[in-house]
Parts: sequence; structure tokens; C-alpha cells
Amino acid sequence: MIDVQRVYAALDVGCGEGRMTAALRARAAPGAWIVALDVQPDAVALTRAQHQADGLQASIASLPLSSGQFELVTAGHVLPSAVDIPRALRELRRVLSPGGVLLASADSESSGRRLLDWHVEACRRAGLTDQASRAAAPSARGRFTLENGAHTLSRTFDTVEVHARDDVLAFPSVDTLLRLYATGLHLRGAPALNDPGDADALADKLRPHLRNIASAAAGPDGRVIVPRRSGCFVARTL
Repeated sequence: MIDVQRVYAALDVGCGEGRMTAALRARAAPGAWIVALDVQPDAVALTRAQHQADGLQASIASLPLSSGQFELVTAGHVLPSAVDIPRALRELRRVLSPGGVLLASADSESSGRRLLDWHVEACRRAGLTDQASRAAAPSARGRFTLENGAHTLSRTFDTVEVHARDDVLAFPSVDTLLRLYATGLHLRGAPALNDPGDADALADKLRPHLRNIASAAAGPDGRVIVPRRSGCFVARTL
């Protein structure tokens, strides 16, 4: 794919907690210049402190960086959230040196669909038909997926490869799945909530229905399996 050990300048866009930045620091050439970028200042500060990287708070659509500086740019699951994806891709190409590589990860349109379908059904059983309809509607992440990402990238980059992987989300028990569900997945399609307690109340209303749905799908060992398909695009400049 790419010999990271020969990379001396890399940019991690959407660094988040710094997992990719840490991988770049561990695998890139000794003394490589690593820049961790995110719109969230706390993410930038944390990654900079923990992974010996330069930190930069900025938007992917307007990178305050000179052109042609990086041999490698990584964008882990951040392009679907870009307001203007073509503009963001032009910026990523601009900061790449000739022959540079963009690694952009994305999910399949069907990734985790089983859990979303269960949520929609839980909303219906709870009588929240409007939330069910909104939850079932296409989301922003569908703007850049394994299915359409290569076409989008090919408008800006010279060559694009797709590397897909089939995996699963394996929950050891229904209770484990419910704990994840109540951290925010239950809010998919919900109206604006005025009070923090409203989110907890909604979780309490939906949780029994999701428990029944997931329990019916659990295996003999109690595990709950949700198929997941994800992958990475390798986009190159000439």
C-alpha cells in the first residue's frame, strides 16, 4: 500500500484521540515530522502532548499549511462530516507533495445497518413513529462511503485503490449492547432535546424494546453480532 517507514512528513486529519497519530509516530521514519489536525482544540492538545506531534486546530476545508509539504495524509472517517467534500479533497491534495498518498477510511453503506434497523423498530414499538422515520432516512455519512468514495476521490486524485474489510461488532451480551446504545445511538432521529435529562428519559423508554429485539437475535452463548464492512481508499498524486 505505502512504505510508511520511508515517510518523513505526515498529516493526520481529524486526529481525535490520536490513535492514527501514534501509529504514524511508531512506523514513520525516525525523526519524521508528524502534524495532528482537528477542529476540536482538546483533541489537538491531547494528541500533541501524548504522541510527540505538532498540533493544529483547523478545518479540513481550509488547511493553514503550505502546499506540497506532506508525503502522506491520513483522514480516518472524517470526510463524511465535511461540509464541502470536493473542497476538502482539493485541500488534502494541495498539501501533498508530488507522488504523495492520501489514506482515507470509510464505512460501507450497510455497515452496522442491523443495529440501526433495531433502533428504528424500537422507536416504532415505543410509539415514536416520527423518530423512527427520521432515523431510517439517509444520513450524512452516506455522502462518502466505500460504495461511492472512489468516484468522489477520482475527481481530484490521479489513482484510487479500494481496500475493503468485512468484520463484525461482537457484543458479549445484550446488556453490553444496551450500554453502547444508551451512549448516543438512541438519539438517532430524535428531535432537539432541551434538557440533558431528556436524553436519559428517551434511553429509558427505548431500552426495553431494544432489549427484546436484540435478545431474539442473540446466539446460544448470549452474544449479539452486528456485521460491519469498512475499508480504506489509497488515493495518489502523480
